[in-house]
Amino acid sequence: MSDTRILFVDDDRDILAMVEQYLTIKGYDVTTVDNGIEAVGIVKEKQIDIVFTDYKMPDFNGLELLVAIKKYRPQTEVIIVTGYGSMESAIQAMKFGSYDYLQKPFKLDHLKLIIDRIVAENKIKDKAQLIRKISRERHQYGKMVGFCPKMREIYELIDTLSIENAMVLVQGESGTGKELTARTIHDNSDRKALPFVPVNCNSLSKITKTEIEITTHLSGMLASLGGGTLYLDEVSSLPAHVRKRMMALLADAETDAGQRPRLIAGTSRDLDEVIASGALKKDLLDLFDAVFIKLPPLRERKEDIPLLINHFLYLDMPSAKTRIYGITPSAMNILLQYHWPGNLIQLQNVIERAFAMGVENAIGPEDLPAEIRTFGAISQMG
Repeated sequence: MSDTRILFVDDDRDILAMVEQYLTIKGYDVTTVDNGIEAVGIVKEKQIDIVFTDYKMPDFNGLELLVAIKKYRPQTEVIIVTGYGSMESAIQAMKFGSYDYLQKPFKLDHLKLIIDRIVAENKIKDKAQLIRKISRERHQYGKMVGFCPKMREIYELIDTLSIENAMVLVQGESGTGKELTARTIHDNSDRKALPFVPVNCNSLSKITKTEIEITTHLSGMLASLGGGTLYLDEVSSLPAHVRKRMMALLADAETDAGQRPRLIAGTSRDLDEVIASGALKKDLLDLFDAVFIKLPPLRERKEDIPLLINHFLYLDMPSAKTRIYGITPSAMNILLQYHWPGNLIQLQNVIERAFAMGVENAIGPEDLPAEIRTFGAISQMG
């Protein structure tokens, strides 16, 4: 019997009866009510772990219930159940703290999938406490560099992902290090001796041939993994017909050792935007067990810039004809003020450019690209 307590709220009593019977058979502690006001009372009195609530209910709707639950029990996960065509209301609810949304009509095994995902995540959070002290002092994780609070949180999450083999979705602007993050997760997992295969989904979008040819291509790609990690870059561009076939193959994929390939995906688009546009379907999102890593842009972690510069200097120095040991204070001031639209890749290009120009000893303002140098001059004038 699971010790996870579930509350299901819907004004349709037939749905309540169906859900209660199913979840009880599956061993869950489930309570059902047909109105939001009664649900608030239950949440106040009992420790409820997960609440499913219909969005449209008389007197007290699902969004109002979500807000009330988060006020009394912030740790309780709430899933909004919404009718077809109410995607805007679901996204609005997620902004208010809804864990996920479930679209009617739903399958009962989909309900169980969400519950199991939350339970698994809570176990990961518990294990994360054991490694939190170590992560707080880190300034680097593998080849990932940074000590700002957000990066330390990501290091902690990667630690827990080395324990749990969950699927992962990495979101971040272009140049923030999505593939590097995926490689770091792979290199710190029990699959590190197996292949890591990165695939750009824009290239897969060109697969528009017959079903047999698509299956042959994807099967060969998955076979090359041998139970390793598949990284799908820009997964939101994956065509529907390719996505459908890939999901079927992943579900069946199993190596001689009995280990399915691990899937990590990256997208540079905002997650809410991707879901709203339909570019990333719920079936594919569910495959990631809702383990999301959001990488911060460089403009939001400028305290890491000096550390990153030092890292890039020593990456390039062994192959360079000249030696650069640092950066002048005036040049550093310009770099700290710059907005970095190209993120880490742009900063690394600045260092590589200085080596290519034959700069010696220290990088000065005159050694910076014109667009950065001009930005610094305008900032100082302002």
